[in-house]
Amino acid sequence: MNAVRDEPIGTGSMADTGYERPRDPVEIWLARQWQRILGFGVGIRESFFGVGGNSLDAARVIDAILVEFGVQLRLNVLTEHPTVERLAAVLRDHDVRPPGSLIAIQDGDGAHTPLFLVHPDDGQVGRYCLLADALGEEFAVFGLQAEGLYRDTQPSRTVPSMADAYVNAVRAVHPTGPYLLGGCGVGAAIAYEMAVRLEGVRLVAAIDVELLEPLDTVVESWSRELPRQAQLPEILADWQERGLVPPNATPEIVARSLRVWQANREAARDWRPSPYTGPIDVFGREQSTTLPATVAQRAHDCDTADRLAAALRELIG
Repeated sequence: MNAVRDEPIGTGSMADTGYERPRDPVEIWLARQWQRILGFGVGIRESFFGVGGNSLDAARVIDAILVEFGVQLRLNVLTEHPTVERLAAVLRDHDVRPPGSLIAIQDGDGAHTPLFLVHPDDGQVGRYCLLADALGEEFAVFGLQAEGLYRDTQPSRTVPSMADAYVNAVRAVHPTGPYLLGGCGVGAAIAYEMAVRLEGVRLVAAIDVELLEPLDTVVESWSRELPRQAQLPEILADWQERGLVPPNATPEIVARSLRVWQANREAARDWRPSPYTGPIDVFGREQSTTLPATVAQRAHDCDTADRLAAALRELIG
């Protein structure tokens, strides 16, 4: 698979490519199925048939939906809703089961060690989709998203508690090492604590979120002082207009997202690192300020998104 059908990754963040990434687990799952069936990455507003899909490919998508979610869709549903964004809305209307923390982003070929990437402060893992594509289809990539985004549960508020939960999720699919871990923002701190708890860790990557997709400053400002219930519909409309959430998202998604962001900010602020003897690989323009100064940091001067992917490939290949 080539990175979004041979389009360059770009000279800035991966958000600069024009590629519209998945925004929630349902869109991530559908994008992964289209990637598997079509052989290349597709943005959420690109037509399945417009990029080369045919009726046989469509039947494979419908079959995969039945196996994963237990939802039997008519074959012509994909004709009526030919994009990841629109088909995901159909699935949400069927009230598909919310996933756990571990989100499969790219399947890989089974011959390479999988890469586990922990969410940044907003709790989402969609920004890792294009990075997975840029790494190459041979690499399995999983995202670890925050609890409390898509389930009626309270978000975790400490780095160690998140690390404990995510280690269990990782071991469920990859019981023994070697392990490749990484993350942005608070995700780098969580990956660090996961490395403390796991044996055979080959990589702990602290990635500058600006290389993938900058965190939304408007959303971040709301997370500092949570809005009143009456304000949620107005905030939702703003997020939908800017493409931050799917069209059929609800005000509750806004409330959950802001609670998760606030919890992650508190977790990063209060974190006291456990002792760790391994090095941390830092990818970005500056040394990580999330990680303790006592930890050995190997800097990789990745000022562009394509250099980030190349540097990671060199380390994990």
